[in-house]
Amino acid sequence: MKRSETYWNEAFADPSFRPEHDGWLERYEPLLDRNAGPILDLGCGLGHNARTLHAAGYPVIACDLSETALERLRREQPELPVLRMDMAAGLPFADGSLQAAVADLSLHYFDEKTTFGIVRGIRRALREDGLLLCRLNAVEELKRAPDPSPTDEPYLYESEGILRRFFDREQIERFFPIAEWEPLHVQEYESDRYGRVKRLWEVGLRMI
Repeated sequence: MKRSETYWNEAFADPSFRPEHDGWLERYEPLLDRNAGPILDLGCGLGHNARTLHAAGYPVIACDLSETALERLRREQPELPVLRMDMAAGLPFADGSLQAAVADLSLHYFDEKTTFGIVRGIRRALREDGLLLCRLNAVEELKRAPDPSPTDEPYLYESEGILRRFFDREQIERFFPIAEWEPLHVQEYESDRYGRVKRLWEVGLRMI
């Protein structure tokens, strides 16, 4: 398999990729506070979520593994704080320091152990009533994945040289149990991503 960093640097070097936002965060804005702790855009890519939140006056930090993506974001939005970070290695933020974490199609590239570890790290860094706003590959999207190969884990496939996880409602409840997270919004739908339609889950959660 490719190293994730290599894959994403190559992907974001494509000039046809544009930071287009489809408005999915609007429903959560009443729950966010412009004067509270920072909002983390985790796996920000070209920063469409971070740019939108920043323009609306929210404190946001855009984080990604890809230096290619962050270089472009720095060039196009120099006032936006960015941080190169591998979320699988842990989040470099103090306990309870974040009001929210946004993970838009960035949590489904890992094996089970790593995914659970990332979610634990997000919980640690969120304040007591902090939000996790994420979108995830739906199982239906597996039909569109390029040459998916099964792995030893259910719902986890190798595609284009990297791992991709696909979620149904049962898997969402497994990784984000109601004993730890209050569901605010859970919906499966289609959205345009980088010039094609993608089937995904939107999951808005408040930490318990």
